[in-house]
Amino acid sequence: MELKQIILNFRNFQSNEEIVSVIFAKRIDGKFQPASDAVSLEVEKEDWAIKITQIATTKYPDYEYFLEMDIAQYYYEDLLANEGYKSDDKKVGAIIHYAEFDA
Repeated sequence: MELKQIILNFRNFQSNEEIVSVIFAKRIDGKFQPASDAVSLEVEKEDWAIKITQIATTKYPDYEYFLEMDIAQYYYEDLLANEGYKSDDKKVGAIIHYAEFDA
């Protein structure tokens, strides 16, 4: 799935107290792009730091950590209220920028 699709489907994500959803993506020319291949992985909160790295390294060796889903969703909701981010492309670009430079 493309990173853009995952970002635009944040609204469908349901937060869970026991599970952490983490987005991993491939870089294109050294950067995350809307067309980057991406996956969302879910693990139990108590051991997500260990298992998520193992899963990503084993199943998705060329992917890198992008953002936790709940952080991305929170930021996305902020963008919805901002007049400067009406288009999907602007929202996607802002979240990618946030993940690379501010998270």
